[in-house]
Amino acid sequence: MSRKNAYLLIIGLIFISMSVWQIYRAQTDLTIIYLHSTNPPVTIITPSNAPPAIRPSVLIAHGFSGSSVLMRGFAFTLAHAGYTTISWDFQGHGANSLPLNRSSQSNDLLQDAESALKVADATGLIDTQHLAILGHSMGSGVALLYGITHPDTSATIAISPVKQTVTPTQPRNLLLMVGSLEPQFVANANQLISSAGGQGGDLTRGTARELDIVPNVEHISILFSPQAHSTACSWLDATFGPQPGALNYSDRWVLWFGLGILGFTLLANTSINMISSSSQIMISQKPLWYRLFAILGGGIVATIILWLVGLIGAKLDQFLGLLVGGYLIIWFGVAGLISLLINRPDIPNPRIRVLIKGLIAFAALWLGVGLLGNFVWLPWLLIPYRFWIWIPSAIILIPWFFTVGSVAKQAKPAGQLGWWIFQSITILLSLYLSIMLNPELGFLFIILPLVPVMIGLHMLVISSKHGTWASGMSGAMFTAWLILAVFPLQ
Repeated sequence: MSRKNAYLLIIGLIFISMSVWQIYRAQTDLTIIYLHSTNPPVTIITPSNAPPAIRPSVLIAHGFSGSSVLMRGFAFTLAHAGYTTISWDFQGHGANSLPLNRSSQSNDLLQDAESALKVADATGLIDTQHLAILGHSMGSGVALLYGITHPDTSATIAISPVKQTVTPTQPRNLLLMVGSLEPQFVANANQLISSAGGQGGDLTRGTARELDIVPNVEHISILFSPQAHSTACSWLDATFGPQPGALNYSDRWVLWFGLGILGFTLLANTSINMISSSSQIMISQKPLWYRLFAILGGGIVATIILWLVGLIGAKLDQFLGLLVGGYLIIWFGVAGLISLLINRPDIPNPRIRVLIKGLIAFAALWLGVGLLGNFVWLPWLLIPYRFWIWIPSAIILIPWFFTVGSVAKQAKPAGQLGWWIFQSITILLSLYLSIMLNPELGFLFIILPLVPVMIGLHMLVISSKHGTWASGMSGAMFTAWLILAVFPLQ
């Protein structure tokens, strides 16, 4: 091993160690109770740094394609502030294996919130007389409805709120939060605060109303915003009073998560570079314009084909039993096949060393983005059904990532950057067109900003110069796992 590789390995291990230490350190002084065999699966987080006490309780509801893990920043901040939090996975999400009905509305999902409270109350840790509810996006509709149908709920916090009926008196003590970079939700929040009687009111009477626009965040990043966390905490303190044993805590998990990803990237790069490659004959590639056309053409034509197939009644957004995520898998499959047929690259026999490199890249992404993320933003360990459809999903995705790897194989670092940008633009443009043609796919618009990030992380871990099979296989395996971890079951 060269000295350079040794240094990079050590730095990578240091970054990973710091990341894991800080992520676990956030749980200090907290008791976390997992009740995942219940319906729905429930997680209770309560302070452990003060004498046992029945504290005000906060129900925390996640949004579409989210989970209780995604709301962990709010849960930890409120628990450190002295509250007991109850979070759960809605039907079809996270660890909840019950399918989500496509037509489910807040009324249907309200039962999950009520059931979660019932499960948590059986532990004896919950004060149902001093209760608040917080929800994000889809969960905000549940939170608003819960606060109205349970008028003894002391406070309701709706983040990136959806449309719901509110009045000047119900729900009690209403706080609306929305990111400045999500204009559609800002407009809806303004309508809600107007229907609720405008800002102001009296906390002691339960008529307090406030709209807080959090700067420089959008629909997803608002969940990791320290300002959003502290605003929610202050609202509850104003409602219930400061809690005994409260700590001044600021959630920085996402930063330490990023450091962990960087550490695994360094380990993967170093390990892959240490595996010698047999000399390969440089095969002349097709003109640049032709390779660009192959990728862009594959994406756009796939969108049009799937739209036409949808016109005859095919439920593509429910492919493999996944809401919206099924469409994403089949889009990658069709786009990959079309791009492969247009570009017609040489397809070498996969060499053992190349496959090992691909497995190392997948392992780094699985551990860094996934397993560390299991404590920060999504439940990464798939329930049985999701796991069994992972292999066929990965096979469907291979043509796209193989083709992208083949057109960029001889590119230098600057060229690899260019191909990352072009691939990201192609996917974003194609999926935006999909949303325009198929409004039921509208949720894809919210997650579009994550596409360049995930594509970029894969290209940072392994470039196609290490072999098109290595980049194609690792990209397909990682992306398929990610889709299956995120999107709800139908």
